[in-house]
Amino acid sequence: MIVLFVTVIITVTVVSPADTANILAVFPHQGFSHHLVYLPYVQGLANRGHNITFISNYPIEHANINNLSIRGSIPITNNKENISDFESVSMNEIKSSMLTIWSFYERGKMYEAILTVDSVKTLLNSPSKFDLLITEHFNNELFLGFASKFNIPFILLSSCNLLPWNKQVIGQPYSLANIPTTLTSLGTTMNFNDRVINIISHAIQLFGFKLLCRIRDEAIIKRNLEIEISLDQLILNASLIMVNIHFTMFKSKPLVPAVVEIGGIHIMPIKPLPMDIQKYIDEAENGVIYFCMGSLLRGESFAAEKRQMFLNVFDKIPQRILWKWEGELPGKPSNVMIRKWMPQRDILAHPNVKLFISHGGLLGTTEAVHEGVPILSMPLSADQITNIKSVVSKGAAEMMNYGDLNEKEILIKITSMLTNPIYKQKAKELSEAFRDRPMSPLETAVYWTEYVIRHKGAPHLRSAAVGMPWYQYYLIDVLVVVFLCITTIFVLLYCLVFKVILRLLNRRSKEKQS
Repeated sequence: MIVLFVTVIITVTVVSPADTANILAVFPHQGFSHHLVYLPYVQGLANRGHNITFISNYPIEHANINNLSIRGSIPITNNKENISDFESVSMNEIKSSMLTIWSFYERGKMYEAILTVDSVKTLLNSPSKFDLLITEHFNNELFLGFASKFNIPFILLSSCNLLPWNKQVIGQPYSLANIPTTLTSLGTTMNFNDRVINIISHAIQLFGFKLLCRIRDEAIIKRNLEIEISLDQLILNASLIMVNIHFTMFKSKPLVPAVVEIGGIHIMPIKPLPMDIQKYIDEAENGVIYFCMGSLLRGESFAAEKRQMFLNVFDKIPQRILWKWEGELPGKPSNVMIRKWMPQRDILAHPNVKLFISHGGLLGTTEAVHEGVPILSMPLSADQITNIKSVVSKGAAEMMNYGDLNEKEILIKITSMLTNPIYKQKAKELSEAFRDRPMSPLETAVYWTEYVIRHKGAPHLRSAAVGMPWYQYYLIDVLVVVFLCITTIFVLLYCLVFKVILRLLNRRSKEKQS
């Protein structure tokens, strides 16, 4: 509590306040991991005295937060996904991109139900006035209708790395030659074939989102808010986008001023561990391995043969294992402790934790990087492969293919990562670089939010590339003109040379005749 109090005081004193503002915060995603990203941000703004009207599945108790809970309007999938369902997921990038966009389109339909919640309908029909809208820009743009309804500037947030449609709205360069498209399995180093796939995957995601999700949301807005808008145009008014990454974890890239990196914003001050877990880690003479596959996936849904592989390996090593596991675990070795839920952030902060086995989710990966813990990952979907490949390229992680797991590989990789000091060294170096910033992620997010409020939407942050037609952005019109000019020159030269040669031939012919 003392650490949290000090953190709040620092946040209040380091960042100079904007005038108290009325902020509409709309974070409808059902995933708890998404909520964890925005929880400290919304609380931080409330701590600064701003009045927050908060539309979410996860209300936050605070004197300055007016919760409009939408819990029950859409299905909540936390801890309900089966790991085995991802075993047969295609790793073909092009097919995967198409399936992802179609999934976004289908799942995004359910958000219409949020607009029928009584408290939300009352808000939309009220004379409320707001200074700013903050909302997630992930699988829908439906709630940008609020920005149009209340005629206010808006800030977008991304809980993962920038998606193609995130970049497009703020004029962020795509850099497809060296930056892998999010939601693919491409790494930071791409050969010719990878770059071709990267371009195609990017195009499928970008245009698929625009043609499916954006048109879907326009229809929902018109049906429920009785507003006829073009999201293609409205989205270009975004003041900035905050993205939950940091360049130290991923390959550095040029960013326009409207992109603000806040990677690690969800990492809270360390809290005391439950007594049994604290004792279990403290007394582990050879250290502890923490094993968790995230908040959506159920650990107990491991395929039986794969579960047994891990149990056999754990039985052979001297380390203790903490495993997020919801049910019974037959054949559990004596050095394994299971719990339905564990305080992951606080466990990873313990100096006796030597290795983190995970699925490569961004939040857990970021926490491990923050604490300097090496990662052994089995990425399954979404951005997980891109996340972990970035850390692998830093030397602080290793990766296994869940579909091709075998006991020998598991044992070799775990043993190697526990005994080879290079993994811990690289993880420590990455942690030091990740933490070394002029302001904390929360201070950064609060500062830029208040900056937008102070400057009435801060339109000067907007890149000249925003709204530029694609043929101008990619210089297609210039290239066409250059091509035509060069072609014209060559044609003229050809005609000139042809006429000169023809004249010389005619002259020679006349000389022979004479």
